[in-house]
Amino acid sequence: MLHHPNRPFRWILFAALALAVGLAGVQFGRVLRNRSAPVVAEAPPFPFRPGDAFPDVALSDSLGTIVRSDSLLAGRGAVVLFLDPNCDGCTDMSIRWEHALAEGTIDPARVFAVSRASAGINRDYRAANRLRFPIYRDVEDAFLNRYRVTSYPLEVVVGRSGTIRSLSDDSVSPVDDDAVRASLSE
Repeated sequence: MLHHPNRPFRWILFAALALAVGLAGVQFGRVLRNRSAPVVAEAPPFPFRPGDAFPDVALSDSLGTIVRSDSLLAGRGAVVLFLDPNCDGCTDMSIRWEHALAEGTIDPARVFAVSRASAGINRDYRAANRLRFPIYRDVEDAFLNRYRVTSYPLEVVVGRSGTIRSLSDDSVSPVDDDAVRASLSE
């Protein structure tokens, strides 16, 4: 039998191909095992939990006046909307709350938003969406840095006691006025 010069190359190529097919099979097996494993619902990545005290941080209004979040709650509770003016879901949530306020079942003075955007951007966003609730700037980025509010939109209902009653990232469903009013009074 004659020696062929490409025969060692063929064996190397065949061995590499066999190894690649074997590794792909192992990975495919892992994928199938993971698909058959039960899916456990993860808790939403909310930075707060119901029962936590709502933090007292410095906020500024559209004119640059500094207010504390505790003074906005003032023992009467509030709905706090965390938003980013560039977030479509945030706009949906803002308009959803504006519709709820227009129905008159929730006092507009008990709803405010917090944003990391500048006062000018917040002012323009508020005007463009015809929002009657104020948008405050988190002047120290405290909600981001200390409390890890990183996902928008986020709705936090704070009761009269200053305790967080509920959290939601739902920007589509209608506001449950009765549930919100009950939570605000707690």
